[in-house]
Amino acid sequence: MTRIPDAVAVASLDTHRLIVAVPNEGPAEVSCNLPRPVAASVLRQLADGLDSPAGRCETALATGRPCPVHDAPTSPSRALLDAAPAAARGMAKAQRPAGLDALLGYVAATMADEQQATEEPPALTVDDVRDTLTFNAGDSDQVLATLRDVLLDTSATHTPEQALAAACILLEAHARQIAALVEAHHRATRSRWGLTRSTRGLLTGYEGARKIVSAYAAGLADEQALAEGAANEQVEP
Repeated sequence: MTRIPDAVAVASLDTHRLIVAVPNEGPAEVSCNLPRPVAASVLRQLADGLDSPAGRCETALATGRPCPVHDAPTSPSRALLDAAPAAARGMAKAQRPAGLDALLGYVAATMADEQQATEEPPALTVDDVRDTLTFNAGDSDQVLATLRDVLLDTSATHTPEQALAAACILLEAHARQIAALVEAHHRATRSRWGLTRSTRGLLTGYEGARKIVSAYAAGLADEQALAEGAANEQVEP
């Protein structure tokens, strides 16, 4: 039969700076309005404080726990804000709950990891480069405008692999631009002068140049597709 408590204590971040709830089953829940590094430091200090000797008053000796009156820190709020030692003075014979070290260590490590993740700038992805190309489609030089935007985005991190992927995408787009320009010159020349002995060599040169540049663009596209496929295989479990 489930035991029904006589009273329920309600705590919120309006009255507390750090709340740790540990149910009988399931993961622990942590709520705080402190900076995560400070909260992580406080949790570590609370764990270290349980190793200190318990107080000497009758309450501490009878319960084996720190007395909330005699062993309380002189300024809890200041201890939390300054991440000062939160252990009560003169505590002895306190029994450390089983698994508390692992719990507090896990919570502190999780907070530190989340804080580090929030501080790290976003990485430059191939989707970012392609989206920027699409955004600049109406510019007089789409690739040049995209290269400008990528270089100006100093908030994103650039690993060698990410920089190579961005270069492949931009060079492929630039090569296709050149191929389109050569094709336009080919059509304009043939439309104006027709196919004659004088223009045959020029038109053949235009066509050859277009094929070479198009093949270069296709090679870059294939190389990038292989790189993205290999990266996706590494991510998949």
